[in-house]
Amino acid sequence: MGSRQFRNTDATAQIVDIDAELAYWKTRMHENTFQVVGATINDLETCIKVGYDGYLLHHRQEFEEVAPALRARLERYSPSTPIGWYRAQPIMREVWQRLKPPNRALHA
Repeated sequence: MGSRQFRNTDATAQIVDIDAELAYWKTRMHENTFQVVGATINDLETCIKVGYDGYLLHHRQEFEEVAPALRARLERYSPSTPIGWYRAQPIMREVWQRLKPPNRALHA
């Protein structure tokens, strides 16, 4: 994975190699989750980047807690995308699952 975590007692920071991550997601573009009629690779990249941005801003929260903000952000940055929230939500959820460390207890 193109993500590293640095921990101390006060905070958790993550660094994401976005080029490595986008390369990873491009290998998965043939899967059903990513098949959206009329969507280009750029549309999918925008969706994935919004997911990363949201995770990096809100990594201490669960996906469901920030989903409304992610939807608004996607609609703001890519209003004419053929990837509506119905299709974007599972893609962004997979982004979060990829970045979220296993067995991590979340504290607000």
